[in-house]
Amino acid sequence: MQSKTLMALTTSALALPGVTALTIAKADTPPANRVLSYRASSYQEDGLDNDFLLIGSADRYDIKIHQLRFAAPVGDRSSFSLESSYESMSGSSPWYTVASVNGDTQVAMSGASIYEKRRDVTAAARRYFDNGNLGLSFTVSNENDYRSNSTAIDGSYTLANNATTISAGLAYSDDEINPTDADRFNRIRSADKTNASAFISLTQILNQFSIVQSGISTARSAGYLSDPYKLADRRPAERNQFTWMTSWRRYFRDQQAALHADYRFYDDDYGIRSHTIEFSWHKTFKRQISLVPNIRYYRQTSADFFTSTTDFAQQFELNSSDYRLSQYDALSAGLRINVEVGDYTFIVSGERYAASGSQSPALIDFTRVSAGIDYRF
Repeated sequence: MQSKTLMALTTSALALPGVTALTIAKADTPPANRVLSYRASSYQEDGLDNDFLLIGSADRYDIKIHQLRFAAPVGDRSSFSLESSYESMSGSSPWYTVASVNGDTQVAMSGASIYEKRRDVTAAARRYFDNGNLGLSFTVSNENDYRSNSTAIDGSYTLANNATTISAGLAYSDDEINPTDADRFNRIRSADKTNASAFISLTQILNQFSIVQSGISTARSAGYLSDPYKLADRRPAERNQFTWMTSWRRYFRDQQAALHADYRFYDDDYGIRSHTIEFSWHKTFKRQISLVPNIRYYRQTSADFFTSTTDFAQQFELNSSDYRLSQYDALSAGLRINVEVGDYTFIVSGERYAASGSQSPALIDFTRVSAGIDYRF
């Protein structure tokens, strides 16, 4: 189950071209060409500082990802895409935390023998109309200890002024957790959870150089939401989330470049509230080479039931020492390079991420790199 969470991190910058919950409105015509895409990505977390290591391995996750996607028009009004990904993960993760004699928090890590594989397949179709489009997708995902089946529907409608587009969508997934070594570590044998989400957004063309989009989304998770791989991890059986996102795009003709600015506000009933600000600069050279540097800042508050040390005595009904639920800040910077050669586009990207906070020494720093190719035919 850990790799599914980490996959959510890696897909933000490494995903193949596809549908996202909140994107600039699509043209109401199917793609002109068939496109075959491949990405190979590597995600590597820095090791835990030995000063904070109680037991276990300081080596953390190393994830390799391969993604393949095919998209094509179907007739004059439809398109179809098929995407598959394969992920292999090894390393160790935080197991529990304790307070040392000098008051510092120390982390017990799992052994470095964790090895998991994840495979998923997504099939999607889209129908285009004079003033809008409608899409439907299905995803099947399987790994050693986690199974998920999900479906999503989304669409957009452009008003008569051709400058305003309304988009909306719904998604639902049914997941099953089967933790490994359940008998050895007294973990649950099997549990279920469901996830449902919805979004709506408005895209407005301001002028020939600027476009803005703003939207909201809600999500609800229910079922077993605790982490079975962490000791004494007890979370609510329901989680409700709210997100507001606003994006601005500005093209500068003289520089042949565009500025992308994005803001995201997040709030849930765990007590977590976060802010994300991101800027990227899309610069084109001779119509064939583009450079996209970006920088992102993130800040979140801690969950109401987060504690720096694991509550083995079960003094509280709810408790988690998971560093992802702590208060922290994170800063990341990256660069993507696209080079077009005839019908081919070659892509190379990289990102460095660093987190800081006083509540948990288990916060991660990581590096991820990706290389890929798109072929249009």
